[in-house]
Amino acid sequence: MQNYRRSVRLGLSHYMGSVERARGWLHKGNERRLFSGKNVRGWDGADTWLHVIFNTPLLIFGLGLEENEVFLRWLLIERARYFKKFPDRKKDAWYAGTQDASSDGKKFFLDGVGVEYIHVNGYDEIYGGGTWT
Repeated sequence: MQNYRRSVRLGLSHYMGSVERARGWLHKGNERRLFSGKNVRGWDGADTWLHVIFNTPLLIFGLGLEENEVFLRWLLIERARYFKKFPDRKKDAWYAGTQDASSDGKKFFLDGVGVEYIHVNGYDEIYGGGTWT
């Protein structure tokens, strides 16, 4: 955060600014947009981390993915729309989380966007020393 202060998003207007910028790379323009389906490696967002979200399997952990995280939820919705349009490009995705009061709604959302919910009993299962060896 110290080196990249401008990358920290503070509020809804910041998130929506990110949505508008990414929307241009995904939907606006001609062959240089992701949803054109032409050159997947040459789209305008190919040199950004958005390329990873749309072109690789995802394992999501350490994020609350709450309702107020509009940009992240919008990206997962767009990812699902992209795979519906181009089913041969579909990549798996998983979300690892503990069960809490908001889990049912989160599971419903994740299922709807093609992300498998993996229940873990506690954060040690994700971050513990034995997990990554």
